[in-house]
Amino acid sequence: MKNMKVFLTIMSMLLVQTAAMANNRISGVLVDDSDSSPLVGATVVLTDGSDRQVMGTTTDTEGRFELKGAPEGDYLLQCMYVGYDGFSVLIKQADKDVDLGEIRMKQVAEALDEAAVIGDAVVQKIDRQLVMPTMQQKKSATNGVSLLQYLQIPDISVNAIEKNITNSYGESVQLRINGVETTQAEVMAIRPEDVIRVEYHQQPGLRYGNAAAVLDYIVRKRESGGNVSTDLTNSFYPSLGFGNYHVSGKYHHGKSSFSALVQWSRRDLEWNRENEEIFNFPDKTIVNRETVAAPNRVKYDYITTSVNYNWTNGEKSMLNIALNNNTKDIPHSFTDRNSILHQGDMVYEVKDREQSVTHIPSLDVYYQLNLNDDQHLYFDVVGTYLKSENQRTYSMTELGQIPVEIFSKAEGDKYSIIGEAIYERPLWKGELTTGIKHNQATMNNVYQNDISSKVSMNTSESSLFAEYQSKIGKLNYTLGVGAIRTYYKQGDYTQEKYFFRPTLNMSYQLNKFYFRYSASMSGYAPSLSQLSDVEQPMDAWQVRRGNPNLKSTAYFTNRLSGSYRAKWINIDLSARYSYDDKPIMEETIFENGRFVRTFDNQKEFHRLNAQANIQIKPYKDYISISLTPFFNHYVSLGNAYSHTHNNFGFRGSIVGMYKNWVFMAEMNTSNHELWGETINKGEAIHTIAAGYNREKWALQMMVMNPFSKNYNQGVVNLSELAPSNQLAFSRDLCPMFMINVSFNILTGKQKQTKSLRIENSDTESGILSGTK
Repeated sequence: MKNMKVFLTIMSMLLVQTAAMANNRISGVLVDDSDSSPLVGATVVLTDGSDRQVMGTTTDTEGRFELKGAPEGDYLLQCMYVGYDGFSVLIKQADKDVDLGEIRMKQVAEALDEAAVIGDAVVQKIDRQLVMPTMQQKKSATNGVSLLQYLQIPDISVNAIEKNITNSYGESVQLRINGVETTQAEVMAIRPEDVIRVEYHQQPGLRYGNAAAVLDYIVRKRESGGNVSTDLTNSFYPSLGFGNYHVSGKYHHGKSSFSALVQWSRRDLEWNRENEEIFNFPDKTIVNRETVAAPNRVKYDYITTSVNYNWTNGEKSMLNIALNNNTKDIPHSFTDRNSILHQGDMVYEVKDREQSVTHIPSLDVYYQLNLNDDQHLYFDVVGTYLKSENQRTYSMTELGQIPVEIFSKAEGDKYSIIGEAIYERPLWKGELTTGIKHNQATMNNVYQNDISSKVSMNTSESSLFAEYQSKIGKLNYTLGVGAIRTYYKQGDYTQEKYFFRPTLNMSYQLNKFYFRYSASMSGYAPSLSQLSDVEQPMDAWQVRRGNPNLKSTAYFTNRLSGSYRAKWINIDLSARYSYDDKPIMEETIFENGRFVRTFDNQKEFHRLNAQANIQIKPYKDYISISLTPFFNHYVSLGNAYSHTHNNFGFRGSIVGMYKNWVFMAEMNTSNHELWGETINKGEAIHTIAAGYNREKWALQMMVMNPFSKNYNQGVVNLSELAPSNQLAFSRDLCPMFMINVSFNILTGKQKQTKSLRIENSDTESGILSGTK
């Protein structure tokens, strides 16, 4: 009996002690150091003196974590999040509640080497989304572009054939690597295993100029050694006329690193063109119908080369010098045609040939200086020379008669320099960014046809801005204000205009729902080709003419988006409305017996774009399905015309990944865009690809349009005076089978180098073309 009492007493003491241990709590909140936004799905682990994990958890949608019931003792609490510096704290005698409060974690370019993505792979920030590639996605990809395909970001479209990256509205996306603006060729050189995250700026502010969207690859850097990588794609059926080839190399030594790349895109395919044009003269109407007489050869070579030197002085400063060159050689243009023209009872043979060569060398010098108190200065200067030559020959021959011939030639030289400076610093509970930029250019173009002419222009654009980013409770916001000055001089005519550029970005998170809204006002100047005081013949009935009296345009845009994220399904909804006041759009007039295609400041232009994206992951990372229906609505109000156009469409993809195998299928219906009086109907394309990847090499087979008989693109002009309908199609692309081989050879350890933040370029020749 006595033994029983002793036993009960001991058990009671143990139960009391256990109850006491079960009540102790260790809690805290993980937030981003830069904007105080919560880190959702971060890993929190409690380990003992032997590094044995005692317990662990992940943070909730507000970044909070709580660990209960740790036995009494000394522990190390570790907080980990992909793309951030880790946080560790020693907890002595965990027998009482410990509230660590707000733990601020800093983003870094380097993350945990083999950290798995725990929780949601997309983290919502004030001004961007952080998309974390999984280890399987990195393993399946061969470069930065293919990795982007596997990430299936809702608003981003990657052309599986051309490797072009656009947003869901067909607009170009600004690409960056560790903050520096870069090119598609540089993204192709990225090793997927070096990618920590991809930062997607869906609503970029003044910091990024007029970019429609920004994708910033945050990648690890090497410590020493180097690597060589290649990515080679070529068609093998029904022709060998399609090829994309990429070779790049990097080497690191001490504080210096060197890199170089060559990218060559070539095409040698057969296309066909059919046109229908109606010319409404004051006293008669002429209808021209062109049918294919013989396939047209489309041939071009695009070659990009880049040599880069980087010098990094620890955490203090960094210098980067890049010498780039882009060459476009087009001996047979996409607009060429061999056709039979039917005009009533008359039959003509039409031949249209255009060839062009463009060389664009540039030198980019970038310097970054880090100051005390987390302040940063960035400087970038780019000098560019653009040499262009364009020649066109057009003939229309009635059987047995003397042909009507048109010959035109244009040669151009353009020099430009772009300078930019940006300053960043913490301010109160947010971050302040200010910047200034200036672009100066001079251009001389010589046109030769029936009457030779020379066009000389001087243009400049200056801008400055300030942005402040902070939060109020769960509401994150960015307020920006800026101004642009545009200047243009051609002959004795000069023009100067100023624009005010306010911006607002807001975001709010409610449990698993995330909402964003942005609004901005800005302006843009006419292109140099539109401003050219010159006239180019198009055919026997039409000419194209520039307009030196064009004025700059003001535009307004706003966007609302919402997302819901769960374990197996993500839903993203977005809508954008924009308005252009006095937009620079085309118009057609009848003058001296000919139809003149020219430009003018029209009344207004409205666009409404909406889409819904549903992403389903039914089986971990092995299968991912993305479905995106979209709708476009355009209203174009000219001085003498009014047009509307609606376009419904769909994009979808499925990605399957297992060990070293990868499968991908995509389809895109045609995306239409109305501007002025012209509707451009983009390609409808579907592809299927399957591949096998190893650490140092990969092999992939791809087929384009396996279930189509024709690949086509169309252009419709709605002019009341001279409407037209153009169709270009090719059977070389339906179906087209391709093979891709890539190699990645890495030597040496990784080297820590700093991130570039700005870069600029100039690629506009300013030549007015007479092609249809």
